[in-house]
Amino acid sequence: MLCTALVVAALAAAPTPAPALDPVRILLVGDSVTQGSSGDWTWRYRLWRHFADAGVPVDFVGPRDDLWRLPEGGGGEATYADPDFDRDHAARWGMWALFPDVPFDALVATYQPDVVVEALGVNDLLYGVDAAEVSAAIAARVLEARAARPDVAVVLTEPSQHWFPGVLELNTRLADIASDLTTATSPVVVARAADGYDAEEDTWDGSHPNARGEVRIAAAVADALHALGVGPAAARPLVVPPVGPQVPATVTATAGDQQATVSWTGGPGASAQVLWGRDVTLDQPWTSLPLPVAATGTWTGRSLVNGHLYAYRLQPMKGDDLPDGEVYSAPAWVVPSEPPSDPPDPPGPPDPPAPQPGVVTSPPDRPTRLRAFVVGGRCVGLRWRAVTGATSYVVEVRTRSGWSRPVPTTTTRWQSPRLRAARTWRFRVRAVRDGTSGAPATLSVRRARSAGPCR
Repeated sequence: MLCTALVVAALAAAPTPAPALDPVRILLVGDSVTQGSSGDWTWRYRLWRHFADAGVPVDFVGPRDDLWRLPEGGGGEATYADPDFDRDHAARWGMWALFPDVPFDALVATYQPDVVVEALGVNDLLYGVDAAEVSAAIAARVLEARAARPDVAVVLTEPSQHWFPGVLELNTRLADIASDLTTATSPVVVARAADGYDAEEDTWDGSHPNARGEVRIAAAVADALHALGVGPAAARPLVVPPVGPQVPATVTATAGDQQATVSWTGGPGASAQVLWGRDVTLDQPWTSLPLPVAATGTWTGRSLVNGHLYAYRLQPMKGDDLPDGEVYSAPAWVVPSEPPSDPPDPPGPPDPPAPQPGVVTSPPDRPTRLRAFVVGGRCVGLRWRAVTGATSYVVEVRTRSGWSRPVPTTTTRWQSPRLRAARTWRFRVRAVRDGTSGAPATLSVRRARSAGPCR
């Protein structure tokens, strides 16, 4: 009887378990910065990880769960760096605040979010829409969301690219929108994503976030959600992850007479590769080609020594970001050898001069019709006519210390919205075939007062 009484008393004294909290439903609406592209973690992942680590239940909602496919373009890509998170969203590459894919009232009515996180406006600005008109459109989106759910909370996320024309003005106006539209049941706050954000360090192309940029944007949104009572603020100092593609290419090599042909397929997110090689027999160090090669392609090294062992490997790039850390493909090994002996051929014309090691004897032609199709305060877009046989192109910008590091592109258009302030910029463009570049085409461009549609 004593044991039974003790058990009953213990049960009576035990605390009642707290009821499980319903997850906070969060709708993320944005453009390419929010959607992300091939090989990205995305700032959506960083925000979800923040809540998961804090033990705060959230449910991201929306009609999509994809990335933007690079380099082909288009949605439907699923190659996340880590797909193990709640991937639902309502973002699309190139979306405007003036013209969302789905009206906000329809999105809110369908997915019933507790909080809408809106991150739009930069594409409108880059196509010449005035900051006042963009801010009016953003305010209209808030009212549309509230029409479907009067108690919805809203986070207005600053465009992080504060170096783009009009962004600083728009970000100032977002604070006014939040102040004017906040009500007791439907608060509106601003995520300060532009604070401390750097074009060189936090993006892979001057616009879209790399891993560092993802962390900074997610932290700004986490702080704004904390102001609404959702989860903790982001821990400072921020933990900065490695940048650049983290998945190496797969590589094979085929032997020939005094040559080796290397073929590779790039991993998700790679826009180019750095090709490295070494003569293992001579114990030479790894050396790289002076210019990047295509993300997926082939290259032939010539004037090699038959019977020597050679090794080749590739290092992925995304935009102008090389990967932090030792991210290389597994080496491909090859031993060039003479072909089987055949009866001697009849005398013919003398052989042409032997090519230099690793150099293609016929470099591609110089690009023609190099033109600037848009010019702004710090914004230039270039285009040129395609060169026959070119597998890619590289663009360089003249700086005070010389020509910049070559930026690869597989198209005949290139844009930079983050140039250093100057009255005139000078560019040169080279065609590349199998790792060998041709003569450059050069162009000087005078700065204009306002930018056009660089993206």
